[in-house]
Order: sequence, then C-alpha cells, then structure tokens
Amino acid sequence: MAKVERKRCKTFPLEMEDDLHKALKYKAIDTDKTLHAFIIDVLAATVREEPAQYAVTTHNAGASKRKR
Repeated sequence: MAKVERKRCKTFPLEMEDDLHKALKYKAIDTDKTLHAFIIDVLAATVREEPAQYAVTTHNAGASKRKR
C-alpha cells in the first residue's frame, strides 16, 4: 500500500477586527467554503500574482513555498 505524503503546515494566530471577521465569514459562505479555506485561498491567490518570485501549490488546505 502506498504511503500518502503530507505537506508540512505552519500555523499562526490571526487577530482581526470583528467587522473584518464578519465580512470574511459572509464571503466564505457565499463561495461555499469554510472561513479557513477562504482565507488560505485568498492568500495563495495573492502570492500566485507574482509567479516569478513565488511558487504556490494548492491542495485541500492550500500551501505555498518561496523559491530562491
């Protein structure tokens, strides 16, 4: 049986104002995503805008790697 390789993930606390949290939550609901998935997708899309500097691979939770 093949072993499934998991990518390493990092976590960090994210503090934001209540109004921003509420707006993000509604945007996530509108796109049929969890708040976590929506934020990861937005961050990954932002990094993908500069493909010469960054390489972004996406999967269920999203991930990014910096090229050097």
